[in-house]
Amino acid sequence: MFRTATLPLAASCFILVSFASSGVRAGDREGKGSSSLSDQKSPAGCGEPYCADSSHKIFPARSVIPPKANEIFQDPDFGSRIVRVTDENGVGGILGGFSFGSNSSAEINEWGKFDPSLGPNGGYYFYVGTSGGGIVIYSMDGLTMHVTPHCEWGPRCRLPQPGSFSYVDPHILYGHFESNNLIQSYNVRTSKVSTIYDLNKCPGLPADLGGYPGSISNSGDDTKFSGYGGGKGQGGGSLVTYYDRTSGHCFWYDTGTGRLGGSGMPITQLTVGVLPAPPAPVLKAVSGNLPPGDYYVKITVKSHRPTGLGETLPSPEAHIHLDSQGGIAISPPDFENPYAMFVIGFNVYVGVEPGKEMRQASTDDLQNTYTQSAPLARGGLPPAVPTAGYNVHNARLSRDGEAIKVIPTGSQTLYIWKPNSATVSACSTHGESHAAGVANFCGGHTVLGYTHLINHGGPGETFSLLYRPLSDLTDIRRLVPAEDSLHVGMDTHWSWNNDNPSDTAPVCGAFSGSGERKQGDGTSNPSTNPILAIHQAWEGEIVCVATSGPPKVWRFAHHHATGTVNASAKSGGFVSLAIGNVSQDGKFYLFSSDWDWRLGSQLRSPGCPTSGKCRSDAFIVELK
Repeated sequence: MFRTATLPLAASCFILVSFASSGVRAGDREGKGSSSLSDQKSPAGCGEPYCADSSHKIFPARSVIPPKANEIFQDPDFGSRIVRVTDENGVGGILGGFSFGSNSSAEINEWGKFDPSLGPNGGYYFYVGTSGGGIVIYSMDGLTMHVTPHCEWGPRCRLPQPGSFSYVDPHILYGHFESNNLIQSYNVRTSKVSTIYDLNKCPGLPADLGGYPGSISNSGDDTKFSGYGGGKGQGGGSLVTYYDRTSGHCFWYDTGTGRLGGSGMPITQLTVGVLPAPPAPVLKAVSGNLPPGDYYVKITVKSHRPTGLGETLPSPEAHIHLDSQGGIAISPPDFENPYAMFVIGFNVYVGVEPGKEMRQASTDDLQNTYTQSAPLARGGLPPAVPTAGYNVHNARLSRDGEAIKVIPTGSQTLYIWKPNSATVSACSTHGESHAAGVANFCGGHTVLGYTHLINHGGPGETFSLLYRPLSDLTDIRRLVPAEDSLHVGMDTHWSWNNDNPSDTAPVCGAFSGSGERKQGDGTSNPSTNPILAIHQAWEGEIVCVATSGPPKVWRFAHHHATGTVNASAKSGGFVSLAIGNVSQDGKFYLFSSDWDWRLGSQLRSPGCPTSGKCRSDAFIVELK
């Protein structure tokens, strides 16, 4: 959803609504809804990370019409201050009609750390993406929440690629700003781009990273970086990279072949994350036109990857002697699939000398015996390197810089790689694993801390937010007990930029939708339109969840993001999901919303709210 600009926004009317008041802007409240939660909030100085409501009461999301950009309003149900960052006017007279929002990955760090020198109250740099590609950098006053775009670097205001802010320097953003092969920093004050490392220099790098740029992750001390990329689009590449600028060492992991290499490290073949070779086939003499003699057979298993077919290493060799003219019935593979790869068939290699097999057939049938009855033809040799691994959807670095979480494209397993080693752990993303060495319940959207992983997934029919150390993916703790939970069908995205080295800071995110996909009725009435209806606590809300101490979920605002392109809901709208990003000090949360289709039509797609594409904007809610 990301897109890039020069002129500051024209001065907006800045309206600050008292945080203590229980209402919203005059004339904006619609419907009866439920009463304010101020009586259910913990008192000021409550001794907890947040003093927000933590009840299980259902609040139906009273309607509020958001003001123009840079005006403050209140969530009518939870009382939190919200600022609208963008609107249909675009930025400084350009980008009008574009959609704006947070990064499509809640794990990315879109916030610079608090900068006490930024304005009279101190503040933050952050960025938003645009429907035309690239990002626009803003700053926000830490007290008034007044936002300002920064467009000093070009005629269209936008940087071409998103990035990850430094955890050390408030002014530094890391990314691939000039080339996919370059790890670079961008200084938001000076507009200067500096190159940290050229990944083409990484020893033994098996392929160019051109094509899809992936994204950069940085460690909490900004000394280590991970990236991924290549291919024609997201999920088209299979290279994960790692660079330590303290030591100058670089390492890579080719997930398609399961090979690792890098500085001072011999290229190593993994077995984890790669479909294993099948056992030797069972052979039987049948009728056919093969001359009598000795025959040697190997088979491989074929897998499907987004960029084409993968193939395992060959099976052990099987031998058969034909006393007279005949054929060879070759059994289908009886193979293990511990990582739930998409397997589509097998290849057959036959030769008349040991180790001299050539491919004779490729079948998409995994159930039935293949018969080699025709005389042998010249064909390709069995592969020396497997290609039955996986492509990369994304990869993220832990905050301590010691592990990389790799999410495959279209697979059912998550992987944790320890760079500078051949240690890769696996965890099932589709419930309970039935394979040795593969941990359970790593499904849903995930986020890394320093040494722990949090994910939405788990046993049973209720939502489970799970917390586990990267050193032992089987050691699971539920952050939300089953008796306090809700239906597992809720979609969630989690952000943990506010984490500390002990991994005890609350994790923040948004609940979007519930249960099966619903069809809208073309209205903005939650009483009749099932997309807008709220059935349970947390649904349609921005929350933070305790990671230490007694289980607790703090509730801050309804996000009014529908996840659909318009009120008739004829197709999904990814950019209208409430994917969000928490600030590094945990005080603010940036999120995307189409605000119940009330923000107008996206450029060149008229008809909102009943047709076309409805716009989305960026909003920031205060977390108290």
